[in-house]
Amino acid sequence: MSQLPEDLRRSVIIEVYRQAAELDWDGMTDRQRTSQYNRWLDEPKIGGELSRYLHRDKIRYWLKDVPMKEYARARSGIGNLSNLVSIRLPSPDQISKQVMGAEWSAVENSIREKPLRCHILSGQDKRLMIWGPPKTLRDLVWAGINAVVDGTEPQPILVIASPQGQELDPGEKRRHVLLGRVASLEVRHTVLRMWRVQPGSP
Repeated sequence: MSQLPEDLRRSVIIEVYRQAAELDWDGMTDRQRTSQYNRWLDEPKIGGELSRYLHRDKIRYWLKDVPMKEYARARSGIGNLSNLVSIRLPSPDQISKQVMGAEWSAVENSIREKPLRCHILSGQDKRLMIWGPPKTLRDLVWAGINAVVDGTEPQPILVIASPQGQELDPGEKRRHVLLGRVASLEVRHTVLRMWRVQPGSP
């Protein structure tokens, strides 16, 4: 995959991320995403550009393994593709302050994914913040349980982060909290404000 010129690689990723944001990628089903990959293969600005350097059967693999594998991290300002998104979500540090208070901050080198998680600090207090959209609740709970069982992480807190305009109703929030209690995990909810940025800017 290294044979792609950097300018072409960046322009294709910018276009893929622009369309993913417009499509609400997080809200799409697996079937819808599969259909979208097929459409991208046939689009001149995406598949057309990539076909100059990659066989068609490699393009789908590249799309999944390079831009879309990093999409969630990139929108949160994490990773080397984060300056190619057109819609930005709050960073881990911003989320920690939004959920826990202004005195909390994220430990930058502690950020991991699947699901997104990091250590957060306030003075001597330390927690493991695990966050994601509502549909990933099962993954968040499982990560929290594993953190407790392994005993090598600070006390976890699960953050159900809904994009602005897709807020959960009180009944759903209550259910999430109760599910967390069954697993002895604290669950909090927050709304992530999205804002438009210029792709390619630092």
